[in-house]
Amino acid sequence: MTNRLSSSEKMKRLKIHFILTLLLLTSLLVGCVHAPAPYRPRNWENGPIDMKSVVDPPDEPLLQVIIVYGPAWDHHSALRLVCPDRPVLFWDPGGGYGFDLPEVVRSKDLIRVNSPSLETYLQHIWHFSIEVEVFEWDLKQEHAHELYDVLLNGTDKNHPAGRFTTPTIGLFCTVAVSDFLHRFAGKTMTVPRTFFFPHNLARVLYTQSPKHVLAFRRGRQTAYFPSGITSGYSNPSQISR
Repeated sequence: MTNRLSSSEKMKRLKIHFILTLLLLTSLLVGCVHAPAPYRPRNWENGPIDMKSVVDPPDEPLLQVIIVYGPAWDHHSALRLVCPDRPVLFWDPGGGYGFDLPEVVRSKDLIRVNSPSLETYLQHIWHFSIEVEVFEWDLKQEHAHELYDVLLNGTDKNHPAGRFTTPTIGLFCTVAVSDFLHRFAGKTMTVPRTFFFPHNLARVLYTQSPKHVLAFRRGRQTAYFPSGITSGYSNPSQISR
């Protein structure tokens, strides 16, 4: 009798766990399924661009946050940090770019040698996506160096912002990127907390005065600017670098 009761109790617990797991998966799917770039402001100016115009600036530090949208949901976040006096860093938390490259190239989800340009990364990610947003901010060199050191070396528990390291398990790319921006990028933006879904991070980034947002689809590249920022450009496709 005791064994039967024990077996019955185990079955009930298994059913509860199954139902909870099913509800979690359903909520994740419902939270993810939507059109690309759902929070892009409709009043922003925009103009076509070509890939030559998005080459890294030669003398200006630059922060790029990349949001990747799949056919039915957004599925990845990554980050590029450009410092003119240092090699470009590409952080691909939990991602697959350069996964088969030597450790000297990709280590702890960080590409430190021959980091991909935007064009190179787009060629890689097109297999899994239909649109990519790239949020850009100019940085002061001092702040760029601070962010660079955090990404490259990590921090320990004695750091004012606490311990940080770049390795990230799959599915938690946006948690990692938003946590980094929340804790270390306060001189440039305010990300109030961590986010799981890339589109929720994008929603906040649109409010943080990016210089512009580059949107890439196959056969179409567009730059979006906060309303009025392109006034004075003789050609709307020009990008201020």
